[in-house]
Amino acid sequence: MVQFVIILLALSACVAVAAHGQWVITQLPYSLAMEPSINNSEEIVWAQNGGGIYSSVRGALASSGLSPHLANSGEVVYADWFGGPYWDLVSTTRGRMTQGGIIDVNSSTFDVNALGEVVYGVRDTNDYYQVYSTVRGQITFGARDHYYPCINDKGEIVWQEYLDDGGRVNVSSIRGVLPGDSHNIVDLNNAGDFCSFDSLEKTSGYYTWPHLFSSAHGFLISDPDQFQFGGGINDAGTIVWAAQNYIYKATWTNGPALSIVSTPSGLALEWPTNVPGFHPEYTTNLANPASWQALTGNPVTNSVAFHLPIEQSLGNFVFFRLSNRNP
Repeated sequence: MVQFVIILLALSACVAVAAHGQWVITQLPYSLAMEPSINNSEEIVWAQNGGGIYSSVRGALASSGLSPHLANSGEVVYADWFGGPYWDLVSTTRGRMTQGGIIDVNSSTFDVNALGEVVYGVRDTNDYYQVYSTVRGQITFGARDHYYPCINDKGEIVWQEYLDDGGRVNVSSIRGVLPGDSHNIVDLNNAGDFCSFDSLEKTSGYYTWPHLFSSAHGFLISDPDQFQFGGGINDAGTIVWAAQNYIYKATWTNGPALSIVSTPSGLALEWPTNVPGFHPEYTTNLANPASWQALTGNPVTNSVAFHLPIEQSLGNFVFFRLSNRNP
């Protein structure tokens, strides 16, 4: 008996793969830009290489500063220099927020939500990094470091916490210890999804960094030789970052579903016409590495879906997928 099986999409090698979806990546016309952040209005702010904080909507916001974080209210909080020893936080609406040069931008991050609550990391009297809030005071305690604090409009705070055995976990003030691997979180949205910086394995035992990761859909670009810097996510799941002096934006789109249908002439593959650029591939063995081949023949369309007849001579057990790679 011949058996046919549909499996997941196969997308181009530089794009992270998840079930029935892909990242659509766009280069934005903002050059010499670093550390972008995005809100639900699709406004983007960044630090300009050469000085200043800029907005895609409002233009220049400040003549100096680093690491701007944009709230859904439009407020921007960034780090600026006031003589040291480190940096302090400044708001575009409230002015200077911390004193004494306490923000080490090389090892501490911060964030702001639409209610104006700011979270940040500084060392305590025992030299451990702790998370603090401008509203709730000290959030974390203990003889261990806590890095990468982020906050959403629901008041949820997440951070990375070092364990006594040298391991690391991500912790939420609402959900507790988050499942899965630990991540260097850079932004958190109101759905609880985050973007983070992580490593990709280039060759056995050799990793490159930084690569932007989505908790909902995985790595944005799975090429270990392409790097992403800075990062922000909004409630739509749109992510921005900087690379090669430009800002890039990634939007998740659901990919086309592939089905096996019965037609008057026999079984056929069916997929929608509203997502162009995909073609079906098949393999008879999923053993690693699987050898995928493009199906021959010209699909017919009824303006809603493509149909491509399945040849019975392919084998007794055949796997199909959609791919946007060159056949």
